[in-house]
Amino acid sequence: TWCSSMYVEPSHRRRGIGQALMSRMLHDDRAFGSRYSALAATHVGALLYPRMGYERIGTLLIFASRSRKTV
Repeated sequence: TWCSSMYVEPSHRRRGIGQALMSRMLHDDRAFGSRYSALAATHVGALLYPRMGYERIGTLLIFASRSRKTV
């Protein structure tokens, strides 16, 4: 399975909401037979995911041209 773009408003963080969302998602994934999952994380999300049993396997770097023009 894949998790991307999960977000908790800053004013609601540190209340267990992200952990509850992740727990439910993982429970549902297992119920449907998923054996593995991967996710993309921001620096903020990277604080939660290790507590949920994930380990960092790499770093994704995203680049854009300084002028933001497409080629």
